[in-house]
Order: sequence, then C-alpha cells, then structure tokens
Amino acid sequence: MVCPTPRWRAARLALLLGTGLTLPQLAFGQAQGEAPSKASCAQAYESAQESRASGQLQETRQRLAFCAQTECPSFVQKDCARWLVEVERELPSVVVTAPGLDAPTAAGVVVKIDGQIVARGLSGEAVALDPGSHELVVESPGQVPVMRTIMAQQGVQKRAIEIEFASLAPPASTEADPGPESASNLRPYAFAAWGAGAVGLGVFAVLGTLGRAEEDSLRQDCPLLDTTPETVEPGACPSDEIESRKSDYESKFVAADVGLVVGIAGVATGTVLYMLSLDDSSQGGAATESDAAALQFDESPLRGGAWASVKAQF
Repeated sequence: MVCPTPRWRAARLALLLGTGLTLPQLAFGQAQGEAPSKASCAQAYESAQESRASGQLQETRQRLAFCAQTECPSFVQKDCARWLVEVERELPSVVVTAPGLDAPTAAGVVVKIDGQIVARGLSGEAVALDPGSHELVVESPGQVPVMRTIMAQQGVQKRAIEIEFASLAPPASTEADPGPESASNLRPYAFAAWGAGAVGLGVFAVLGTLGRAEEDSLRQDCPLLDTTPETVEPGACPSDEIESRKSDYESKFVAADVGLVVGIAGVATGTVLYMLSLDDSSQGGAATESDAAALQFDESPLRGGAWASVKAQF
C-alpha cells in the first residue's frame, strides 16, 4: 500500500502543475462529469492516497479512475493507473444468491447494504464493498426479509452469500382440510343410522318373540279344529277363533321381518359411514387395525328370524 502524500507534497504538486492553487483550494473535490484539468487531476491524485489509507477503497477507485485519464499530466496519469489496478485487486466483493427462487421471483429481489440499495434482482453480478463489517438486507415480495451481518475482507472477491427466504403466508396445516362431507360431518349420520338399526332390531326382537309365543299358545290351546261351536270339546277351537289368533301373530311376524330389514340396513349403513369417518380423520387413507377393532358386528340365524348385535368403542 502506498502511503498518502504529505500536505507539502500536494502543494508542491499543484505548483509543479502550474495551477497556482494553494492547499485549501485543493480540498475541493472534482464535480461529477468534470473534464480533467491540472487542478482536478492533482486533487484526485492526492485525495485517492488519503482515502486508500483509511480503507475507503470504493471512493479511492473512483478518484484513481479520474486521475488515470490521459488528459491528466503524464506522471499523475501513470501513478493513478498503477494504483487503480492494485485497488481493483484489493476491493472486496460479494455475490448474493437465493437458490430456492425461480428466475421471475429472483428478478424482483432488492439487495441493500448498510441501508443503501445496491442491486435490484439477483443477476449473479458481484457487489463491491469497502473492507469491514456491513449490514446486508435482502427483500423479496411475499417473503420475510433476510438480514445478515457480513464481513468483507480486503482482497476477497466474489464471495458467495446464499439466502434462504421464509414465506410470509402461514404454514399449511398438516391436517386434511375437511370438505362438505368430511369426517366430522359423516359421524352424525353414522350414529343416526345405528340408531335406526337398533330400533329396527328391537322391533324385530319384540314382535318376533310375541308372535312366536302366540303361535305356540295357539298350537297348545287348539290342537283340533271344530266347525260346530255347539259341540266344541276341550282341545278343539272354532275355525274363526283360530283364524283370528293366527292373523294376529302373522301380522307380528310381518312387522318383525320389516324391523329386521331396517335393523340390518341401519347397522350396515352406520358401520360404513363410521369407517369412512375414520379414513378421513385419522389416516387420510385406510383405517388402522385398532379402528376396525373398535367396531364389532355379530349376527346369527334363528328359527323364524335372525339375531344381530353391534358394539362400538368411542
């Protein structure tokens, strides 16, 4: 690194260039777009060495680029050009990337360093920095801004800085989104079907039992048929009485059969609906063995009907 030129050397430089300017006058910086003159070249030559000594390499690069122009005096131009190459090698830089973003989204990213916007979009181009610590902020629409403190080391160029964004949207629920016929809506129908099935089986059991009892009673009371009421003897019954009692228990058998059909249909429907609710709510696919074991349906044939039962664990 070249040590800054002493103040007396700056004044001497100005006199040698024939500007006639004093040291205070050399303190004024050149304006943007100003054509090189002996005075502005001398000022850039001097101030570049000072800013380089203080670590302000970006500013130094601008000043050296100014005094390295061919319009400046020969020895000034040569020194500035040589120093400019050295500063370009010393100037740190970083490349900000976001591997998780697609190209359109990456184009909308804004990169800020120390509060200043240095890039719009992640184009892969290097961003020059002065050596030292810097605050990096990367913003993308719909994402949580990423803030990070980075250290720029002199001579380390194109250091990769990878950014991972977190979405501003709330995380998706891990539970299945219940639809209009989801598990919570299916279970009431299952319970209702079971209830109807239980009523049907109850009707079947009660009326079937009563009908069977009446049939047995008729057979015991009237083993014989007598069409003449005046000559009825014990064990013989008139035909009209037999027909009346037979009609009573047969009507009970018909109602019992209807109850049996309703009971089986209700139990079966309720079981299917409940299994579907287990599929949707607990597994999102198939019910587990423990769920299947929670429901038990038993049936067996009986004389003149059938017997059925259902057990459920909640």
